[in-house]
Amino acid sequence: MSKKRQKTPEEQFDHELSSVFIRWWEESDLDELEMSRIAIEVTERFCDTTVDFESNIDLSDMEEDE
Repeated sequence: MSKKRQKTPEEQFDHELSSVFIRWWEESDLDELEMSRIAIEVTERFCDTTVDFESNIDLSDMEEDE
């Protein structure tokens, strides 16, 4: 009889979050974009921080067109 490998806390947390996301995606009217926006808001509130996003897109051309 082989012993099953114990999942790390990180793997367990990943599995739990994935399960919740899948259930909400299947059973609610929320789409992926709404769910991701809410997840970021909850993460920021929980961690008391802001999730920064750095774009690789050069927006300087768009400002000149206006």
